[in-house]
Amino acid sequence: MAAAVTVMAEQLLESRVARLESDVAHIRSDIADMKLDIRELRTSMNGLGTSLRAEIQTLDTSLRAEMQALDTSLHAEIHQADRSLRAAIAELDRKLTRGLASNRIWMLLQSAAVLGVMARGFGWL
Repeated sequence: MAAAVTVMAEQLLESRVARLESDVAHIRSDIADMKLDIRELRTSMNGLGTSLRAEIQTLDTSLRAEMQALDTSLHAEIHQADRSLRAAIAELDRKLTRGLASNRIWMLLQSAAVLGVMARGFGWL
């Protein structure tokens, strides 16, 4: 009976080892497939990376050119606004100066009129 148990244990062990060997073979084939897939991905990614770099370079160049054009036009608009503001400020200054001068003239005339009325009232004239 011990011999039968030993034989059964050996057969069970052999079947388990055979099953493990079969599983290991499947794992190896799966790993080989995965390696192949990874190599294909690397190849496609390298090609994609090159085209992506070229596209990014093109976009960078066009964006830089567009930004330069915008910068130039913005500077021109700022200078135009500066010139028009300076002209408006000069015109306003001229009007204020003219207004102050006319106010002084009117004040002098009013003062002279008041003095004339006072002189006539006090009999100085």
